[in-house]
Amino acid sequence: MRASLRFLTATALAAGLASQALVAQQPPAGVGPNGESGGFVAKFADVNGIRTRYYEEGAGEPMVLLHGGSRYVGTASANTWEPVLSDLANRFHVFAVDRLATGMTDNPASDDDLNIRGGIQHIVDFIDTMNLGNVHLIGQSRGAQVALLLAANHPDLVKTLVLINGASPPAGDIDGTRTRNLFENCPREPWTALWPCRHAAYSYDRSHLTPEFIASGLWMGRRPKAQETERRMTAEMQRKVARIRSEMTYDAYSRIAIERVLQMPVLLYWGKNDPAADQIEAESLFNIIADTNPHARLLVSNAAGHFHYREHPEEFAHMVTSFVDYWNGPGAKELAAPQP
Repeated sequence: MRASLRFLTATALAAGLASQALVAQQPPAGVGPNGESGGFVAKFADVNGIRTRYYEEGAGEPMVLLHGGSRYVGTASANTWEPVLSDLANRFHVFAVDRLATGMTDNPASDDDLNIRGGIQHIVDFIDTMNLGNVHLIGQSRGAQVALLLAANHPDLVKTLVLINGASPPAGDIDGTRTRNLFENCPREPWTALWPCRHAAYSYDRSHLTPEFIASGLWMGRRPKAQETERRMTAEMQRKVARIRSEMTYDAYSRIAIERVLQMPVLLYWGKNDPAADQIEAESLFNIIADTNPHARLLVSNAAGHFHYREHPEEFAHMVTSFVDYWNGPGAKELAAPQP
C-alpha cells in the first residue's frame, strides 16, 4: 500500500507541476473541449443564472447523479460517473451534473451560496430547469450528503434515493485519525497532486484511475473559474461551510427520525473495503433511516472501495436498476399500503 502510494504521489507531483501548463485554452490529449473524458460529450444549461455542465444519456424515467468531492474544486466533477453512464442509460434518462462550484459549473454570485445549502438549491433548480419532475436520485460521498438533504427537504422531488459511501455519521472515525493516516504519503500541496493520490488511497482497485480521468480533473482544476473558487474558500469560509453542513445534516437526521420525512425507497450501497467510510458508518446511517422507513435497504459490494461504482460498473448499474424496477413493480403495492 505505502509503496504504491509513494509511486502515485511522485506521479501526482509531476502531474501537478505539469498541470501549470494546462492553463492553455486547449485541454490535453484525451480530454474533451469541456473537460470530458471517456468519450462522452457534456452539455451546459443556465440554472437560475449558474452555467451548469452536465451529461445527458438515455431515455425513460429521469435519474440524477451527484458526484462526490469534499471541497469546492474543479477536479471534482460528473466525470466520475462515466463508467456507469451507458449501462444506466439503457434503462433511464440519466443526468450527471457538475455540482455548484465544481467541475465546469459556475461559482455562485454570492459567498452566502457557496455551501451545501446553495448546492442543494442548485440541484433543485436544475431539476426544475430541465422539467424532470420527480427523479431517481443517486449521490456518492459528499454528493450523497447533498442527495440525502435534498430528499429530506424536498421529498416530492425524489422517487427513489441511492446513497453511496457517504452522508453517514462519522461513527467509525470520529476524530478523523483513520482518514488522515490514509494520506500520510500524499502531498498536501498543490491540491492537484493531492487529488489523484487521495483517489488511489480510497480505492480497492485503482485501475479505474485512467490517465484521461486524472488529466481531465487536473485540467478543470486549473481553469480560472476553479482558481476563483479556491481564492474564495478562505479558512473562515471553510469553517462556515462546515458549520452549515453540520447543522443541516443533524437537522435532517432529527427530522428523518421524528417527522418521518424520508419515506421513498432508499438504498444504501457501500463498498466493503472503503477505508474512508466503513461499514460502521453505513450501519449507523441505515439505522437512522430504517427505523422509520420500511423501504430502506443496505447493500454491500465485496472487494470494493469508496468508488465501487467505478470499480464494478456493470454490477452497480444492474443492482441499481433492479432496485428501482422492484419498487416500480412488485414493491409498488408496499409503497401504496398505509404505514403504521
